[in-house]
Amino acid sequence: MLATSAPAGAEVSDTHVIDGPSAEVVGAADAAMAEDGSGGVVYLRKAGGRNHVFVARFSGGAWGAPQRVDIGQEFDSSWAQIAAGTNGRLLVTWVQEFGVGTDRMFSATLDPGAQGFQAPVPVDFNVGEATSTFPDLAMNAGGQAYLTYVVVTDTSALNPPGYVGASIRVARYNNRLWSTFGSPVNRNPATPLRQPTEASGPRVGIDLRGNGVVAWQEPDDEFIDRVWARRLFGTSVGIPLAASPSSWEGSPVRAAADAFSLDVTGFGQAAVAVRQQPGQSGALTAPRLFVAEMPDAFSPEGKAFTGARLADGGVKAGLGAPSVAVEPNGAFLTGFAAGASTFLAAGDPRSISAPNRADQGGSTIAGEPLVDLAETGAAVAAWREQRGASGTVAVREQRADGVIDPAALRSPSGGVVTSLRLGGSGLGDALLTWTQGSGANAQVVAAVVDAPPDPFNVETPEGWKRQAEVTIHWPQATNAVSSVKYSVSVDDEPLGKATRRLFAKLKTKRVGDGRHRVQVFAIDQSGQQTGSRNGVLLIDRKPPGVKLRRHGRRLTVILTDGARRETSGVKASAVKIAFGDGTRSGRAPRHVFDHAGSYRVRVTAADRAGNVVHLVRAVRVG
Repeated sequence: MLATSAPAGAEVSDTHVIDGPSAEVVGAADAAMAEDGSGGVVYLRKAGGRNHVFVARFSGGAWGAPQRVDIGQEFDSSWAQIAAGTNGRLLVTWVQEFGVGTDRMFSATLDPGAQGFQAPVPVDFNVGEATSTFPDLAMNAGGQAYLTYVVVTDTSALNPPGYVGASIRVARYNNRLWSTFGSPVNRNPATPLRQPTEASGPRVGIDLRGNGVVAWQEPDDEFIDRVWARRLFGTSVGIPLAASPSSWEGSPVRAAADAFSLDVTGFGQAAVAVRQQPGQSGALTAPRLFVAEMPDAFSPEGKAFTGARLADGGVKAGLGAPSVAVEPNGAFLTGFAAGASTFLAAGDPRSISAPNRADQGGSTIAGEPLVDLAETGAAVAAWREQRGASGTVAVREQRADGVIDPAALRSPSGGVVTSLRLGGSGLGDALLTWTQGSGANAQVVAAVVDAPPDPFNVETPEGWKRQAEVTIHWPQATNAVSSVKYSVSVDDEPLGKATRRLFAKLKTKRVGDGRHRVQVFAIDQSGQQTGSRNGVLLIDRKPPGVKLRRHGRRLTVILTDGARRETSGVKASAVKIAFGDGTRSGRAPRHVFDHAGSYRVRVTAADRAGNVVHLVRAVRVG
């Protein structure tokens, strides 16, 4: 009797202009959304001739006015990142120019209930010359966060061409203060690192408990660039773990893993997607995309990544940098470009599906897709498209039931799309931000993907009920962006008004006797609704019927309780019959009297719902 009702389609908002058009707009930098739908976007804009950090907050389903975050800082800011916690909490980090080779990392917070950001505080007083910082920031719902970034320490010609002396640093935020790690997380800090790029810069993720995983690119002992990762436990680090393959099908992989993506969820479930170059005399003949997973920290297998698996389905031409998202049970979604085509591939710890092409064709640029995935299977993907002079952000929202809702977004001023960023709630919702246009036409714009409420169950009373009123319950239907009301339906007929309560009292007289299908619909403020899985309500308020049939001196007692499966049925152990001649029976409904005459027959019976019937009747037998 369990069935799932498909949720209504997700709502992708119209494009919202955060700033511009203006030549003062530098560009979008990052987006973040918490589980409760609050979040924001961070971007750079010139003020007083310098680049400064601005944030537009998203809360209560609406955008707030942009506000400057790096207050009191007079020089250029760069490398802005944003992270979101529940109840409107925001954390922003950036680099502020300080001097030659001595730039500084700062942060500012907007706490729950506050309207503005606190004054900037230092995270790291010296991040070197911030030309290759490539920071990544992640926060959990409770407000704990990790920040990772690159500090270049040596650009001399003593390094191999294309390599620099650099350290991968990590800092932790505990809701109030920052703690920096005592040493870099590099596997070997003395080994030069390839000059980082946006596709190969370090990544960090955080789990529900406040622990995390950091991943970065670093040469192995044979000086081949691999992707490595460590678990983070507070401000302690685990051992380096190989996330990219060093061999494939028994042959060595002797080329760089030059682009990767990391996602962390649950209690440390992690996934890394890697673009692996083929090299010479190796196992691969073309760039390939691999995905490796690491189970949560409580699992016996959670101490290392599983063997990397191919996820590109053989799509090799023009393979772009990947994006990956994972849910707590290990299902994942990865997106990648192949030339001007955009592909998405889903998998889990057992198998990986063949990639599906997500775009409709016609674009002239690599889409560079970004993805986010919920435990229910709801997902969001977004990528860039360009047709002539017209740029578009394509959005592919997948509902929990697998239905796809596409959308195409662009700014009012049009132009080329750059700096696309996606901040997912982990529930199928997301904030998107990007820069569109250039010069005096440059705009920072944003959009919201508002998924319908998550599927949920309804709890109905067990067994047959005869009370005048019964109560049904249901859990909160998780929904990020807005609050939810609930409407109760019995046999497809709505009962009563929508309520915010998580229970309803039903009058059984109004519902009627029989077997009924109960469903509760969760409705968000956009009108999107998701029906609960069906529940069964069994109502029987009528007692059994009793008939007496005579034939000579034989009397038969007939007990009925209606159609089978539509009533509770007679309870055999509750049947008591007194035939008036001293004979009593609870099991034998037939009786033959020894003598003709008049007898007072008494019958007591009950059904399984507890309805009782008492019959006393004078019977004359011949």
